[in-house]
Amino acid sequence: MKLTFKFRHVLFFWAAFDFIYIIRFIWLNLSQGRMPLIDDIISFSELFVTQGFYTLILFSLSLLLNISIVLSAVLLLAGWRHVQKVVYTQTLLRIMFIVPSLSVLPWILKNASITNGVVFLLATMISEILKVGSIYLFKKTAMDKH
Repeated sequence: MKLTFKFRHVLFFWAAFDFIYIIRFIWLNLSQGRMPLIDDIISFSELFVTQGFYTLILFSLSLLLNISIVLSAVLLLAGWRHVQKVVYTQTLLRIMFIVPSLSVLPWILKNASITNGVVFLLATMISEILKVGSIYLFKKTAMDKH
């Protein structure tokens, strides 16, 4: 028996992981008495003075990644027909900042006492291959049926 998934289910699957990331991001910030993104911007403005221009680039890209995760969660859930463009664009930033689309991976690795950065990077790369591959394949399959 061959299992087939509808493209919409694949989008819901990845949207769920984006929402898990968002909820975890907000919870971690609030549990530390920080306002998500607001305190990051304030901290950046203090760091920028001492660290220089490269921090502006890294902070901007990190902020763009977090905003794009919120955007992709909504667009994946809505089933926007061009959502794969957002996902593909976001992939490089996810790898660069080691933020896997399978947002439970860091928690699983840390609970397994795995703290090696290379393992985190490889897990992120595998996560992104799975996400991009599944969206590409199921989108292609859905288009072939029409």
